[in-house]
Amino acid sequence: MGRYSNESKTQAELAKFVAQILEEPLQIRLLSDRVYELLTEDLRKQKERVGRNYEGRL
Repeated sequence: MGRYSNESKTQAELAKFVAQILEEPLQIRLLSDRVYELLTEDLRKQKERVGRNYEGRL
């Protein structure tokens, strides 16, 4: 039962964070830039793990 209340608390905190971000266009831009950076980094790491053969498939 504690698990569900913890999930609800986490969802409420996330909803509050999203509401704050949506109020400021600069915050939206900073968030989207960070997401892009993380995705680009993840893609680079995937390429490194798989090796050069992976590059030809993109």
